[in-house]
Amino acid sequence: MIMHLISALLLQASPAAAEALPEPASVQAEAVQPETIQPEAAQAEPAQAATGQPAFDRAAAIADVNRYLNAITTLRAHFIQISPNGSAARGVVSIARPGRLLFEYDDPSPIRVIADGTTVALEDRALETVDRVPLRSTPLWWLLKSDIDIANDAEVVDIRSEYGFLSVIVRDPDGEMDGDIEFVFAGPELELREWFVTDALGEVTRVSLLETETGMALNPRLFSIPEPESRRDSRRGRR
Repeated sequence: MIMHLISALLLQASPAAAEALPEPASVQAEAVQPETIQPEAAQAEPAQAATGQPAFDRAAAIADVNRYLNAITTLRAHFIQISPNGSAARGVVSIARPGRLLFEYDDPSPIRVIADGTTVALEDRALETVDRVPLRSTPLWWLLKSDIDIANDAEVVDIRSEYGFLSVIVRDPDGEMDGDIEFVFAGPELELREWFVTDALGEVTRVSLLETETGMALNPRLFSIPEPESRRDSRRGRR
């Protein structure tokens, strides 16, 4: 249930109009395979003499992903989000690790998604509502925690390298988050390019990052979760 909630809360923006965007050649959303890697699969696969391709070292790939993600202190990028119904929304995402994130959707969407270190909140400025869930119970935890170790933090369902992209599919080993999430990294430096969230119903939401920058100064106030108007009024003594 919580993965379904966070997919709706985190990755649906109600854009004014749907846009048709091409699928990348590197990754198809339907490529997610629910096949758990066995411990021995984490070691280097034997080279394929027939193809002449070098061996793919899964353990080294996971170590590279951990190293890349842990090196991020701040990040800002434009994003394009494709919802399960094919509609598209755009905006800007800002990250300050550990724990903080802001999704700001372009107009006319009234939605913001904010993580302040412990909580993820969906703010709907049109309805003047703020809904909250614990950060630890969302897929964002795997990107925002202070010391990322993918193999220990999550169940690695699959990891593969093809066409210059590395894809890592993970799910919650405790089953508290339904579904799974696929992170896609590009190039030898493993820049995070996009992710696919698959909910308990098998519906996929895709988020692609563009014009990514890292290491900039970000105002901590960006990641403050506002209180609903009703709560602010109550604190002022109004009823």
